[in-house]
Amino acid sequence: MRPFVELTHPSEIVSRNAYAITCAAALFLRDGIASVRMTDIADAAGIGVATLYRHYKTKTKIAICAGTFMWNRFNSRIRGFIEADEFLALSGAERLSMLFGTYIDAYTAHPDFVRFLDEFDHLMLAEGLALAELEAYGGAIDSFYIIFEDAYRLGLADGTIAREVDFAVFYRTIAHAMMGIAQKLVRGEIIPSDDFSQGRRELECIVQMARRTLGIADEG
Repeated sequence: MRPFVELTHPSEIVSRNAYAITCAAALFLRDGIASVRMTDIADAAGIGVATLYRHYKTKTKIAICAGTFMWNRFNSRIRGFIEADEFLALSGAERLSMLFGTYIDAYTAHPDFVRFLDEFDHLMLAEGLALAELEAYGGAIDSFYIIFEDAYRLGLADGTIAREVDFAVFYRTIAHAMMGIAQKLVRGEIIPSDDFSQGRRELECIVQMARRTLGIADEG
């Protein structure tokens, strides 16, 4: 399984500082945020550690930049298909199901990304950062909310979604539930009743419950 971000040589058009964030992301995914030192990032990026500190001040700020970079990369991977004619031809319900399915695919294909997000959340809570410092990171996560909402409203209009909901609350609930399951799957089985051999089916069950909440007919 390929990592979500890999250590590669920078292209000529990428600045060393931008490349440092790519390197940090790859190292965080491979080793965990806590285990990576500023010197590790500097060495991987081919810059002096003093330069790294001068631009980013702390490893926490680098982690925020790396997390934002990773979410932007995730977003870029799905931007292509939502702009395709095939997606635009779908009903509202079909669009919504496909969008949630894309997140299932990403979470199951990239446990390193899920593990990073779990560690990142704990780090940010421990650091007690002001919300303004996470604005860009949050913006990257929320950038596709409007696509989900548009699919929901299309579904109401075309009749493929039968029930109205407070969509902002609905969306956050499903997103948080899926992320919670994905992170638990990555952390591993703890109690005897845990059985994650069907982990993907647990994620799919969340989407199925979401579909039924909206009154979407079962897929034939």
